[in-house]
Amino acid sequence: MNSKTDSEYMILIVDDVPKNIQVAANILQESGYQMAFAQDGPTAVEQTEANRFDLILLDIMMPEMDGYEVCRRIKANPANHGIPIIFLTAKDDTESIIKGFEMGAVDYLTKPFSGLELQARVKTHLDLYRTKKEIFAANQHLSREISERIKVEEKLEHSKEAYRQLSIHDSLTGLYNTRHLYYAMETLVAKSKNQGLTFSLIFLDIDNFKRVVDTHGHLYGSQVLAEVAQTIKHCIVEPAYAVAYGGDEFVVVLPGFNYDQVLEKAEEIRLKMANTVYLPLVSDGVHLQASFGVSTYPDDASDIQAMLATADKAMFHVKTSGKNAVGNLRKAH
Repeated sequence: MNSKTDSEYMILIVDDVPKNIQVAANILQESGYQMAFAQDGPTAVEQTEANRFDLILLDIMMPEMDGYEVCRRIKANPANHGIPIIFLTAKDDTESIIKGFEMGAVDYLTKPFSGLELQARVKTHLDLYRTKKEIFAANQHLSREISERIKVEEKLEHSKEAYRQLSIHDSLTGLYNTRHLYYAMETLVAKSKNQGLTFSLIFLDIDNFKRVVDTHGHLYGSQVLAEVAQTIKHCIVEPAYAVAYGGDEFVVVLPGFNYDQVLEKAEEIRLKMANTVYLPLVSDGVHLQASFGVSTYPDDASDIQAMLATADKAMFHVKTSGKNAVGNLRKAH
């Protein structure tokens, strides 16, 4: 089965504001996609009945029929059930996000969004959609892993709690996202203050990650981030948890860890990363290093922002003085 080229992909952009449609269209035009447009819900539904789209960008807040209802009606047609729908919305509260997943969306972007992020999300979901169709058509017996994921997705459709979990996890790495980080750390700081407890966190940034992307492309770059996330997860035990902080940055929260223990854990993760071959199916694989910064409550900082800022500053000190090490402001000064 031949894969489609970018120019053969058909994308439907739905928004009641023509200027918003034009902004998205101008961004995606650079990739050569074919595009169709609709300025209201009924027109969008009609277009999906008459045409076959590879991806739909759908605004939520529209008069007469909002994006949730448009999504529900599109998904009600078995022929359109698998089409990836990405919500473009100014709503970023948890309940709105959960409702979007319940309706069948695969992703969302908060307005205003960057052009690079829109291009990356669209390309990722088009590639995933294409891959699923190719594997299913070629041989169902070779798609065990995909079938398991589909089963998980079917279970998620009937589990609101699971959707709530999706809203606090990073879709690429499976780690917690920053929404969960700030909420959970607020609780942890309050508990530690009331009970006289300590905790620590690690801020890490992959060294020279741009070289990986430049050498292997964005999709493999995303795969590397997912594999690094697994390395971090294998080094920690609950109640410790890891967070995809953004780009190639990660945060590890370690309840109960003191200053010496967090230094030891950061060094363990650093060595584990250095000794792991990422993208093993690529020739020679990819070898990574990272810079680490740590902070401990309450000795180094006494609130969320200060904890993160202290660890980030310590990590930046490592970045500017050789990389591939564990830093802390106590040593830095």
